[in-house]
Amino acid sequence: MACSGIKSSSKESAPTIFYEANTRGFFLALKVENQVLYTSSDRDFKAYSNKIEISDTDWKEISTLVKAVDLEKVKDLKWPTEKRYYDGAAFANIIFESKGVKYPANGFDHGFPPAEIEKLVTKITKLAEKTNEY
Repeated sequence: MACSGIKSSSKESAPTIFYEANTRGFFLALKVENQVLYTSSDRDFKAYSNKIEISDTDWKEISTLVKAVDLEKVKDLKWPTEKRYYDGAAFANIIFESKGVKYPANGFDHGFPPAEIEKLVTKITKLAEKTNEY
């Protein structure tokens, strides 16, 4: 009984993740929440067009990676490249939402996230590649 309580509370305590990447000819919106990945490639989307159930193994990895992120410091993360300034990469941003509070990052090049969130961003974008949105 204690194990099931721990599992459900870890699902509930994981922040919702919003990820967007865009440039003139490309748009990708992702939302990770409660073991589900929602995706859209429609710049004017009102609702996410695809829904992917995240496996227990992938969810455990995502939860572990999210717990390693200091939400208070997300806004101060430094981007490793500046390709978006000359159309060399799409502009990307990630927002974590926990208990009604949003923690936005400072923006970075799609495919080149800050080191502190690189594994997490790579994991969710790789999962999104399984849809037709990416």
